Amino acid sequence: MENTPDFPAYDDAARLLHEAGVTTSPAEVHGIIAGVLCAPQGARVAWQELVLGRDVPMPPPLAQVLTSLHRATHAHLNGMECDFALLLPDDEHGLAGQIEGLSDWCRGYLLGLHAGGVKQGQTLPGDAGEIIRDITSISEADLDASGAGEEEARALTEIVEYLRVGVQLVFEELQPPVAKH
Repeated sequence: MENTPDFPAYDDAARLLHEAGVTTSPAEVHGIIAGVLCAPQGARVAWQELVLGRDVPMPPPLAQVLTSLHRATHAHLNGMECDFALLLPDDEHGLAGQIEGLSDWCRGYLLGLHAGGVKQGQTLPGDAGEIIRDITSISEADLDASGAGEEEARALTEIVEYLRVGVQLVFEELQPPVAKH
């Protein structure tokens, strides 16, 4: 995925997480943040603890990057432009790394949703339930990147686009509209 101007570079976020002793990948971190933001009770969730796996202070550079990522994700989900994007490894990580990042992102998203009050098997409004089932399937899939050809890369791009649009839809269905003044 190309980094948006308000998203950190994937490798920079990975370095900061590693330096802080956090084993969560940037993709999973972004999934957690997006899931919490989509969840009906997400505003009450201490998403930082989900990311870190514990309640400890974050080093300032990591805190700044994660806060910026949270704000940007919230703005993208709330925006009229439908410009929400997933923070995933780019082509330099190879297809296997991209697939692993996608799976991490989906697991993080489901964790964030669950922490924000969406229970497994819960009936959700509109198409949200089907999208969540698909995200669950993607998170559990044992994708094979050994073929790593153009067809597999195209399929990955299509899955990422489906998730991008699907998460936006889940957000719209689970979050009450914000009054615009």
